[in-house]
Amino acid sequence: MIAGAAVAVLAVSWSGAAASELRLSTLANASVALDDADNQLNPYDYGENPAYLLLDYREPWIRFLFGIEEEKGDLKRAYEPHLTNDLYGGFEGIKKLGDRHVARGSVSYRRYMRRETPFNLEIDGYNDPFYLRDDTVGDFEYYGPSIHVDYGFRLRDDLHVGAGFDYDIGTDLKQEYTRPEIVHNNFRGNLGLLWEPRDRWMLGLVARPIRTQNRTTFAKTDEGFDNIFYSWYGEGIVEVRASSSFSIREILKGVDVGLQQYYMGERFRFALLADYTLEQLKLQYNATRRDPKGFWQDETWDVKARARWRAGSLPLVLGVEGRFMKLDGWARRPEYDDILLFESPATLQSAGAGLTYRITPLRLLASLEYVMNRWDIEAFDYGANDFREAEIVQNVGRLGLEYRVLNIYAIRGGAEVIDYPVDRWLEMPRNMDRYRFTGGFGYATGRWEIDAQFLYSMYTHDDYDTDRTGLSGIVWFTRFVD
Repeated sequence: MIAGAAVAVLAVSWSGAAASELRLSTLANASVALDDADNQLNPYDYGENPAYLLLDYREPWIRFLFGIEEEKGDLKRAYEPHLTNDLYGGFEGIKKLGDRHVARGSVSYRRYMRRETPFNLEIDGYNDPFYLRDDTVGDFEYYGPSIHVDYGFRLRDDLHVGAGFDYDIGTDLKQEYTRPEIVHNNFRGNLGLLWEPRDRWMLGLVARPIRTQNRTTFAKTDEGFDNIFYSWYGEGIVEVRASSSFSIREILKGVDVGLQQYYMGERFRFALLADYTLEQLKLQYNATRRDPKGFWQDETWDVKARARWRAGSLPLVLGVEGRFMKLDGWARRPEYDDILLFESPATLQSAGAGLTYRITPLRLLASLEYVMNRWDIEAFDYGANDFREAEIVQNVGRLGLEYRVLNIYAIRGGAEVIDYPVDRWLEMPRNMDRYRFTGGFGYATGRWEIDAQFLYSMYTHDDYDTDRTGLSGIVWFTRFVD
């Protein structure tokens, strides 16, 4: 099924590695107080406002990237694969088109394998109350490209506009009966406006229209068997039997709008972002005609603030951040539109602090941060009389180190610890911990930069005799062009 960004609130996706944050990733994702060329506290890097692209732009470059990620183990939710393998490659770049114009874009291609997926017929079976199951354990193969484009334009010295889009398309096929084929299309626009009412102050507006479609097709089997699978409405089970080809279509439409405020001082920077997202999903079955079968709506309010302060001549940066997010989701079936089928409200309150210190004689940079998240989650399935709720306090600690030699070589490492990675549906094993250890290498000379990351992650649980581990490697080749 389809989910908005707020639904998978803590998911780590493959695209994050290709989003110009490789250095931070090698330093254990430390971002509260760590300055980085690709992760500044400005409207483009913190707020995704394309109107700031011209100001964020420094010099043209083109980058080639490659990555492979693998995760395996039995410490997981019930319908997730035992092993995932993600291989991708692509390129991105930025180019100034004139004194008032600049463009940035990226293209990548992904091959995503999911091995030993039990009873699941979807890319992600944990994101709304309508989902599909069967009785088989099988492998999935997903192939498809992704495109991202941003364009920034300066109307006058104090006013900028920008536009862009993200587009993904791919095909997923399960290798076992009933052999469903999933065609996935995802589009997100990105429109921005940025105004500087006075020196160092910026006010921004962003709007992001969203449209995502998944079409799942069950072709007539070669053996002549009927296609039999199960559709969940919340936790209620409905058997679907088709003697001919059968398709299910899910269409999500929505919009995300946000207000942004920034103060961009030399020593102190502050950002306040307020976003509102509304997404609506419609589920249709299509044998000879399209029959509406489900409706799901998600509404999200999300307020984030972050501040950084550089301590004058001291090689010290301090940072703080806070967040409040409120989600509200509900589901109905069209033929019973006066009956609430499923409801899933949730809130997140988060606070974090960090510091980065550069020990110049040792050529060493150290970044340390702590984030506390407080979750209140409820999942009410009225049809199945299944009610789940939890209050969770989640602690996140990060430590990143970088050692530089002659300002050419960089050796990086980090450790991140999270207790109980949270999903909105409360299906993750409780009291689970995730440990993430990162290492990396950087080389910069002339017009070339080469960066690499190596990652090992481990999920553990005191009460289960099982775990889940992950390995990944990513390499960037960046060329600064004249």
